[in-house]
Amino acid sequence: MRKSLLLLLAVTFPCFSLTSLQFLKERTTPAEEPVLSEVISIINNQPPINGHTLQSIHALLRQQSPHLSEAVINKVLTTLKCLDTYHIEHNPVLTIIDYSLPSSEKRLWVFDLSTNQLLFHTYVSHGIRSGTLLTQYFSNQYDSKASSIGVYKTEQAYYGREGLSLRLAGLDQGFNDNAIGRYLVMHSGWYVDENFIKKYGRAGRSWGCPALPMQLAKPIIDTIKDNSLMVIYYPSDNWFLKSKFLNCDNFSPVRRSAIQTVEENLLPPKHETRDGILFLDLNKNNQREENEPIVVITADNYLRFFHRPPPLDRMLRRQIDKIEYIALSQDEFITLLGNTQEPLSDFSHFYFVIPEVKRLRGYYITEMKLMNLGKIKAISKRDDNGENPGTDDYLISFDSRPTATLKTTAHFIRWLGL
Repeated sequence: MRKSLLLLLAVTFPCFSLTSLQFLKERTTPAEEPVLSEVISIINNQPPINGHTLQSIHALLRQQSPHLSEAVINKVLTTLKCLDTYHIEHNPVLTIIDYSLPSSEKRLWVFDLSTNQLLFHTYVSHGIRSGTLLTQYFSNQYDSKASSIGVYKTEQAYYGREGLSLRLAGLDQGFNDNAIGRYLVMHSGWYVDENFIKKYGRAGRSWGCPALPMQLAKPIIDTIKDNSLMVIYYPSDNWFLKSKFLNCDNFSPVRRSAIQTVEENLLPPKHETRDGILFLDLNKNNQREENEPIVVITADNYLRFFHRPPPLDRMLRRQIDKIEYIALSQDEFITLLGNTQEPLSDFSHFYFVIPEVKRLRGYYITEMKLMNLGKIKAISKRDDNGENPGTDDYLISFDSRPTATLKTTAHFIRWLGL
């Protein structure tokens, strides 16, 4: 019976592996289908991997992490099987990231397969070009600022511009094999702490790196460094069908080349849209330069004035004295100036911020600095705005320096946006 069933499936289906069958099961066949369930049970009878059977690993993942979905577990099991098939060595520590979950939920797990323990379960960020609350877009391209799915091995830990960091080697060709060159590393991020997530509704975003909560980054990195396995999951059809770590029973270069790498609908949008923010045109050249400050207010004041959550895509990427700041748009600035319900008694709620680059541990890091320009005496609309028709410029008078013009820019600012 079993031989006939296997022969039938080998002729009927173009790919025959645990991953492919599970993929078909998830999409086309009810879970209680007896024939498909029988085939999957046959395939699951694999030799031990690092002293464990796939069934025992499945039981560990299911028992220790009830919030880890069956779809993720099946892909992880297939990955372990294929790594063994390809004789790729790794230690028994396993990290799983499920990017099908929102960043407001704990979606990173670390297991020790040798002791059958769940070691960590916590939050993890995604790239700023991968979505906001949900992770929707992925890329393997340089400077994409997006996350990459697939199978990784961890390398050495080191101290860099983000503090203790962990190099990640992407093993999935076409999906994450540029990770080293893109400097995708695991590091800490103050914007991934639970208090931040509860306050703002989601985690902040990195430039593609899986950033961890500050208090957990060191113990997690120390645990998973040096040749452990990491699987970053997302329900991508092409990854399911093309990754050699999900199709080792039927992996053909011809079949592989016939399938696109990352689906077009999963690539980040080619053009970013940004809100225009305000800066002081101190250089009087009608364009923002790095030494020219932007106008911000505290995130708490933003909530108080506008009665809506602060926009994280305009939050400074660095706190100042553990306080978050939001860059103001022109409309918001005008609203504050004309607010009759809570008029500004003075302009002390406005701050001017510039980046300050410092050298630390051999790396250049960017910190944010409040620029002391003196007390604001008056703010008035500039009448002759022939340089930028259709926009409003404002003149700001200070008590101890010349009047400066406030202008709008929508250009990318590397230290702005979470």
